[in-house]
Amino acid sequence: MSFGFKNHDPAQTGFQFLEDLSTAYWYSQVLFTALELELFSFLDKGLCSVKDLATAATCDPYQLVRILKAMDCMGLVTIQNDCFYNSQVASLYLVPGKKDYMGNFFLYRQYIRSQWENLTQKVLNQEKKQESDLSYTDRNLRYVSSTDTLVRQKAREIAGFLKSENIKGFILDIGGGGGSMIRVIQESIKQSHALLFDIPEVIEAAKKMYPDEDDWNDITPIGGDFRTHEFDDTFALICMSNFLHAYGPDEAKKLCLKSISLLNKDGLLLIHDYFPDRKGSVPGKGALYDLNMMLNTFNGACHDSKTIIQWCKEAGLKIFATKDLSTDTSVILARRNGSIALPQNPLQDFAIEVGFDDIISISPTDVVTAIWAREKCRFGCERFGQGLQCPPEGMNHDKTRQLLDSYSTIFLVRGAPPGKNFQKALLSLEKKAFLDGYHKAFVFGAGPCLVCLQCPEDGFCKYPHLSRPSMEGSGIDVYTTASNAGISLKPVKEKGQYVTYIGLLLLE
Repeated sequence: MSFGFKNHDPAQTGFQFLEDLSTAYWYSQVLFTALELELFSFLDKGLCSVKDLATAATCDPYQLVRILKAMDCMGLVTIQNDCFYNSQVASLYLVPGKKDYMGNFFLYRQYIRSQWENLTQKVLNQEKKQESDLSYTDRNLRYVSSTDTLVRQKAREIAGFLKSENIKGFILDIGGGGGSMIRVIQESIKQSHALLFDIPEVIEAAKKMYPDEDDWNDITPIGGDFRTHEFDDTFALICMSNFLHAYGPDEAKKLCLKSISLLNKDGLLLIHDYFPDRKGSVPGKGALYDLNMMLNTFNGACHDSKTIIQWCKEAGLKIFATKDLSTDTSVILARRNGSIALPQNPLQDFAIEVGFDDIISISPTDVVTAIWAREKCRFGCERFGQGLQCPPEGMNHDKTRQLLDSYSTIFLVRGAPPGKNFQKALLSLEKKAFLDGYHKAFVFGAGPCLVCLQCPEDGFCKYPHLSRPSMEGSGIDVYTTASNAGISLKPVKEKGQYVTYIGLLLLE
């Protein structure tokens, strides 16, 4: 997590940098709350399930798990098999009683935060310090106007996803605010008419924002409650942008199913939102936005993309595509039949599903091979000479280089111990790629093969379908290769410190 102060590019024009600045306090408040609830202390004592943590911290389990998921995205905890554990940095500095505990120092930062809220008043001239409160109508107009501007930025990218779709018929934009999304989509796909549906006060604000009658050509604004409103038509495209997160899971599911019932037989559903299970360009933003909905709505919540897709399947939709935007949100496209032209990377989703922390596309030239890598195994590893996939057996750096150069696509994957689980996940990823049509799919693992406790003395592997060579044992400079992919690796200096595993998936 970085807000880019030091490395900020003065030439950038994207708004996401500013959006990250505006929500920076979300991250610090999660840290403060975790300290106040003593979560790091409970985790250090072995209370790792949500049930046990909720009992110890006297918290509501449903709300607590939302905090824990945000903590995971921020690197404060890790999740394994539905249990939570302190991250390495949290274990060092956030557990009371440990020699380097800094929790009280960070809570002091919370104490002085309230004074920062007076920064504007502090620098204003004395005569400008009094400002009357805005009415609800004026506040609503400001909110709708500002979100309309935000959505317009994202709508250009979303509309691009729809250009290749066969959309013929009316469009319904549910919770569309000022209508910027539907206007951009209409212009992109050349559709004739759309209904803009939102609560009455938002529709009134939209009319004030767009007072010219020409602004409403081919758009019919309708004010109402989507939960109870009856529609006379079915639609070729239904958009729900930042709509479902205003409701809890049960109600959101009902509204999602209702929207699907309004699709015509070839209709396309578009859901644009913050999904906590998507990494996107701002990892963790979905989990943080979920907490924002917890605090600022009656029962709002950000729902996982997998959950929403399951709702869609229950309603008879069969074709799906999910895409992360270049900003901090994502879209789901779904329909009953046919196809969706949106380019997909199913391997990326599968990699996260089987437990990898990240999967990064790199060039074969980014993978660095060197003669010294295998020599480090020879003069530094206690398992040297004990494995058929390790030096002096296995591929040398020249043969590895030839193999790498015969592929056009390589993914670097990042994970964590235990080693057997990492290797099993790599094999699952290789199998998935093979079944998806990449017949040359091949993986390199991390560290020695762990399929057997000891390789057979006759020198023949018993399980070649399960065994794969390691990166370092094949002459790959793992540190430089990871650095080329944007991952900084550091040697583990003390027992118990976090270990990062790196693997490679080769595709052609």
